[in-house]
Amino acid sequence: MNRICITLLLSVFTCVSNAQDIHFTQWMHAPHTYSPSSIGDFDGVYRFHGNYRNQWSSVTVPFTTFAGMVETSSFDYVKGLSAAAGLVYDVSGDSEFSTTHLNIGLGYKVNLSDSNGVFRFGFLPNATQKKIDLNALKFNNQYNGYYFDGNLSTGEDLPRLSRWYFDFALGAEYSGFINNKFKLRSGFAVYNILSPQQSFFNNNDIRLDRRYSIQLNGTYQFSEKVLIKPGIQFSNQGMYYSVNFGGIVEYDLSKTIYFKQMIFAGAYFRAVDSGDLIIGLDYDNWRVGVSYDINYSGLVPASNYRGGVELAAIYIIPNKIIRPKYKVCPDY
Repeated sequence: MNRICITLLLSVFTCVSNAQDIHFTQWMHAPHTYSPSSIGDFDGVYRFHGNYRNQWSSVTVPFTTFAGMVETSSFDYVKGLSAAAGLVYDVSGDSEFSTTHLNIGLGYKVNLSDSNGVFRFGFLPNATQKKIDLNALKFNNQYNGYYFDGNLSTGEDLPRLSRWYFDFALGAEYSGFINNKFKLRSGFAVYNILSPQQSFFNNNDIRLDRRYSIQLNGTYQFSEKVLIKPGIQFSNQGMYYSVNFGGIVEYDLSKTIYFKQMIFAGAYFRAVDSGDLIIGLDYDNWRVGVSYDINYSGLVPASNYRGGVELAAIYIIPNKIIRPKYKVCPDY
């Protein structure tokens, strides 16, 4: 019963601090989770990204999240159109409560003729399954007076142990250069627009709240080799909210424009919850990040400041590079 109580407590706490929906610390490396307008927002033909998160392993059965998506920004007949398909899978606690999102989305960009700014819009439909496994839990009714007997009835009667629903999200963003050193990006998105029914008790009044997401981040060219990337993300869902703010510093090690090598490190803070350390590297067409959450919330007595580890990997197939047809030799 203690483990069940801890699992329920963590489930409630996760909803409060992270706006209920699935989240990642490296939100900048899981763009489809904060705005559909990010679809196609990359320099290349195809983008593949994957995310893995393991949380609360120091307290109870870990909460584990996987995500992956593939995108393309190349459509010969519709200029500015992009498309994506992805999967998000999350499993939480002793009950192995799982959430599976299947996504197929579209993005569209509009280049502003009177400036270097870009507007992007995104549409992300998804089919979701939520499922619980009562056989993974232990109940008082299964105690026969001497010991736990898994063959005894749990005494729990749920009308359903699984539920599917359809929903979609919309997003818009603007990006452009403020000056020759600073590029700004701002975005707004709404998830769970249909507020679908999600009750296992067939209670039509229990619906998933809409989630509103606002992002503001930038890139500042501090020097020839150093980029500073500050950012803030705000999410609100029902009575819950989440605020992430911080930044990353990148150092360019590249020796040629045709082969990128860069290291980065930074910190983000999730208000009243945790501090997040992030390190990683860019190597050619790969970007890999590792982060760790240092928990300083009310769960510190149980977590001992240990939160979760997270991995992110992005691979981009670039546009074809047009190289010079001749080589220019330097003068001596």
